[in-house]
Amino acid sequence: MKKMMKVLLSVVVVLGLFASVKPAEAQKTLADIQEAGELVVGTSADFPPFEWVVLDGGEAQVVGIDADLAQLIADEIGVELVIEDTSFDGLIPSVSSGRVDMVLAGMTYSEERAGQVDFSEVYYETNSKFVVPVGEEGNFESIEDFANLKIGVQKGTIQESLLNDVLPDAELVSMNKNGDLIEALKSKRVDAVLMDGIVVGEFVNLNSDAIVLLDDIQVEEENEGFAAVTAKGNTDLMEAINKVIADVTESGQMEEIVTKNTELNAEQTEE
Repeated sequence: MKKMMKVLLSVVVVLGLFASVKPAEAQKTLADIQEAGELVVGTSADFPPFEWVVLDGGEAQVVGIDADLAQLIADEIGVELVIEDTSFDGLIPSVSSGRVDMVLAGMTYSEERAGQVDFSEVYYETNSKFVVPVGEEGNFESIEDFANLKIGVQKGTIQESLLNDVLPDAELVSMNKNGDLIEALKSKRVDAVLMDGIVVGEFVNLNSDAIVLLDDIQVEEENEGFAAVTAKGNTDLMEAINKVIADVTESGQMEEIVTKNTELNAEQTEE
């Protein structure tokens, strides 16, 4: 197994009124982060190959594309990296309240989110794909075939918003964890799952005897790309983030990071 970047994993319990726990003035500027000596990055580590948890010597570690990018950002500003793992729908309250300094979690832009946080430049272009049980793929030729069915999505994601718009007659089943969605699909508690294309591909590789990817059915998205997130107005930190994104994109390093973590996840699922 390739050497894995180690980061500190801290599990956060998110409460319903989480955003009110810390006032906005608790948010840290870039200077505050540098003085503290650590960059606290929020993620939801059930999204391979972007972020997932492994045990290394009995210690839980977050690894993945976003973890590698977070490390490069921490290196750029000269501090240690701390990763906090929480549910996806708790990430925006987490960064808005100052519990974390930024979010890297395969998050896409939306107007609703942009009213609460600031988005970086896109670091990875993406799209959404359906997955269904093996043997059911012949029932689906277009997105209209999913009307009135139970569709699983991760709570708080762009896929949840998309389906509300394009399939208003479908019954959405929202869950916190992608792994739980796949298990619900395998047990036929949902008829299909909509997830990011590269991520659902990893789950299909792991469960190829039970689920199949519908690669030809497209879901139109206005903002097909992942971006980092900071609190509103954290300009200096956002400039540092965008510099790293530009550097890794122009140099081709981002492609290397994606390839490395896709292969790493594939190796682990085969073990």
